[in-house]
Amino acid sequence: MSGRNRRKAIGAALLAMAALMLAYAAYAVLIDLTSAEVDQLGGTPIVDVYCPANPCQISRVKWVLTSSYPYLVDRVRVDWQTASTTGSYTVYVTLLDSSDNPISGGSATQTASSSPVSTYVDVSPDADPAQVYKVQIVIVQN
Repeated sequence: MSGRNRRKAIGAALLAMAALMLAYAAYAVLIDLTSAEVDQLGGTPIVDVYCPANPCQISRVKWVLTSSYPYLVDRVRVDWQTASTTGSYTVYVTLLDSSDNPISGGSATQTASSSPVSTYVDVSPDADPAQVYKVQIVIVQN
C-alpha cells in the first residue's frame, strides 16, 4: 500500500472511531422518563382580554377615612358597572406614594348586577392621606 493510500486508510479509521465515540457520547446522555415523571405544561394561543366593567371604565373613586384623628384612608369606594349580570368580580385597590411604591391595598368581592355598583375595598394598613399620590384599580371576573 502506498503512503498516500495508507494515510487515507488511517484517516478513514480515525473518522470511523470519532463517529463511534460521538454516537456513544450521545447515547450516554439519554434520559429515560415516562409521561408520569414529567410535570404537565399547557398554554393558550394569544387571546383577547376583555374589560370586566361595562363600559370599560370606573365612574368614580371615593375615599372613606377613619372616624377619629389621625384621619387615615380606611376604605376606598369604587363606583362602576359590571359587564355581566351574573357571577362575581374581585376588585383590587393599591395606593401608591409619590415614587409609585405601594403603601396600602386590599380587595373585595362584588356580585354582578344590572345596575351600577359601589364596591368598598378595605385597605391595609390604613394610609396617611398625605402619602397617597396614586391609586390603581384592578377588576377580575371570578
